[in-house]
Amino acid sequence: MKIRYFLAASLLFLFIGCASTLTHYELGMQYYENGKLDDAIEELQSSIAINPADPIVHKALGDVFADKGMLLESITEWEVALRLKPSYDEVKRKLEASYMSLGNDEHDKGRVDDAMEIWRKIIQLDPDNVEAHKRLGLDYLLKRDNGNAIPELEYVISKNPSDELVYKKLGMAYFEKGNFDGAVKAFQELVRLKPTDALAYNNLGSIYLKVNRSDDAINILEQAVKLDATKSPIYNNLGNAYYQKKDYRKARAQWAKSLQLSPDDETARTNLKTLDSMGE
Repeated sequence: MKIRYFLAASLLFLFIGCASTLTHYELGMQYYENGKLDDAIEELQSSIAINPADPIVHKALGDVFADKGMLLESITEWEVALRLKPSYDEVKRKLEASYMSLGNDEHDKGRVDDAMEIWRKIIQLDPDNVEAHKRLGLDYLLKRDNGNAIPELEYVISKNPSDELVYKKLGMAYFEKGNFDGAVKAFQELVRLKPTDALAYNNLGSIYLKVNRSDDAINILEQAVKLDATKSPIYNNLGNAYYQKKDYRKARAQWAKSLQLSPDDETARTNLKTLDSMGE
């Protein structure tokens, strides 16, 4: 009986002794693997209290927070891990994905400035992140900051020359900045990508009018009419193009068509009155 008791006590001592030799980090990872996230957090935080400069433990704690849906807390820990170990590529990837999720959330809530700051953080982590450049450029446009939007959007199309939305936004940004050559180039690319989009042709025709390329405007706007004969702005621009060439008869016909499609079109109505006053 005494021998059996001694053996049992010895085994219990060995078990307790082995458990006590586990570090807080090791216990935390065991808890994590078993799905005991709160216990894992407690042990990993204890490990950090002993050695706050261990990037592996901060990374692990960030992982646990992420599994609990605690995005801000996970980001904080991963930021510390990356600061302690700048070459920690796994943490960089986790941070990029988390920043993107957080940025989208901020943007959806209308906090554009906060979202923009997050896009900049992503770009700082990975200067080649095209999506972050795109979102930053689009948000600059929301802020009416075309000057900063343009280089971001130019970078995007240098990496992804088939992004239709970026060409459209870039063309409008150049147009508003008065850089009509840049606008022409962007809208020409948009037409190339969307050869059946009448409004893309209309945008390009509008820019040709701005730089007095009447023949080019007429050619592109007539193609727009063939693609969609129901859009009054196209006829308005086509009338303007013929007016530039002093072909007042054709200008009148186009403005009349615009007014027929949109009876409330005051621009077309005013243009027709101008021709009346000219005796044309």
